[in-house]
Amino acid sequence: METITAFGDSVLKGVILENEHYKVTDSSFHKICEESFGIKIENKAKFGSTIKKGESVFERNLETIRMSTGKYVVLEFGGNDCDFNWKEVAEDPEAKHLPMSTIDDFVSIYTAMITEIKKLGKIPVLLSLPPIDSGRYFDHISKGLSAENILQWMRGDKQFITNWHERYNIEIFKLAIANEVPVIDITSVFLEKKNYSYYLCDDGIHPNVKGQKLIAEAIKDHVGRKSISFGEAG
Repeated sequence: METITAFGDSVLKGVILENEHYKVTDSSFHKICEESFGIKIENKAKFGSTIKKGESVFERNLETIRMSTGKYVVLEFGGNDCDFNWKEVAEDPEAKHLPMSTIDDFVSIYTAMITEIKKLGKIPVLLSLPPIDSGRYFDHISKGLSAENILQWMRGDKQFITNWHERYNIEIFKLAIANEVPVIDITSVFLEKKNYSYYLCDDGIHPNVKGQKLIAEAIKDHVGRKSISFGEAG
């Protein structure tokens, strides 16, 4: 059985928000893909992981990648990288606040990981980001904080959250082009829906079980269109 190693954040981990608590669903897209393709996915994703934290996990698992029977290594980052320390924003909306990963750092570290995977003789596969619901996410991040101050920092436009998140998503596609590696578009399958928020948890950012199935469908469609077959790397 081919084994694929995967690194990322809670989306790849399969984390959903249910009854105001986060949990890993048994219906995650990586589980669905394992069954559909007859493969084993060594899922190294971590809840709350940024590209920098992911790099640390990645470096600790270089031998796992090297010894893997599969030729692909999946990378899924960006959702936490574009986030901010909302407590600090709420306390001082007029100050300059940096995201968890600047665009420059995000691109630089992501590129380094892609390069290292290639050196190991494997093929990096990037996943784009599912879209978010700005309204739900704003309500989520502002709980217990000054929503008024956070909105002031956003210059009165909650849509800033979606736009900024998409800024990182665009970089993922650019990274794939620049490094000549495949990227699987899991964004469009949500945007094609008349109300993609139906596929997101109440926090507005984590795909729910229906969203996880939607991601699996996007991956299966990509694999089918590209006529990708799975077998030992040899």
